[in-house]
Amino acid sequence: MLADLLSESYAAEFDECWERERTATPVRAFAVQFHAAGCSLRETQAILRSLGIERSHQAIWHWVHRLADSVPDPPTSTRTQFSCGPSERFAF
Repeated sequence: MLADLLSESYAAEFDECWERERTATPVRAFAVQFHAAGCSLRETQAILRSLGIERSHQAIWHWVHRLADSVPDPPTSTRTQFSCGPSERFAF
């Protein structure tokens, strides 16, 4: 079951940002997803430790930021002003 979860969380397009790491990429992706879901770095470290994977919270921090640097920024919206009767409205 855990192997299925790890294989689902692995995105091959991020291989180049994680070259030369001693931890398997699916495990790193799993840890980054836990952190993105709201777990602290130390909570994520404890989850990995419970799975038998000993890594520091600093290593997890590096994984999170290395992945964030390799992903393009999300699209942004612009504010548009228009008139609708006596008052002005804004749409995003």
